[in-house]
Amino acid sequence: MAVKKKSQTRLYLSIALCLGALLASFLMTRAANTHESYWVVLRPMAAGTQIGANDLGYRSVALGAAAKNYLAASTNPIGSITRRRLVAGELLQGSSLTDDARALTHQEISLSIRAVDIPIEVAVGELISLYQLHDVRESKITIAPEFIVSGAFVTSIDRKGSNFGGEVALGLALDRVDIATVLSASTSGRLVVVRARG
Repeated sequence: MAVKKKSQTRLYLSIALCLGALLASFLMTRAANTHESYWVVLRPMAAGTQIGANDLGYRSVALGAAAKNYLAASTNPIGSITRRRLVAGELLQGSSLTDDARALTHQEISLSIRAVDIPIEVAVGELISLYQLHDVRESKITIAPEFIVSGAFVTSIDRKGSNFGGEVALGLALDRVDIATVLSASTSGRLVVVRARG
């Protein structure tokens, strides 16, 4: 009888240890896969622009040890200024933002561009250059195209008016020092968009 009792005790002990190991591994796996909400960029943004409420959303992800690099939903980055270009869909990193007003270097403008003067492949988030073409009909002298600005960040494109050679509404984020030059160039001749390829 004593041998049978010892055998049953060992059986119960091994079952308890096996169940304990399974439970511990389940709990550790669950703890490692804990999802938390983090800020995510909804639309491309240029460096030096201020973040608005419509620019960000939330995404629930499991980051583990990397979580310290990203902004949790409990923080409020609205009003911060971007230090670098942000891509739609990326998680917002704390190192990508600043509250220093001197970093606010870009402002957004909207231009009306002829549909034939903007490549069809240009998309939101791209960097483009602008050139000014003078209409020969207005001037009897041919004037060479003039470079206006490069590194303009496309924030929006509305091609609804581009049917049958109409206009495209183009939103750009530009360095503040370039805005007056671009607006002045838009008052005579026409602006042509050149994609940055390379």
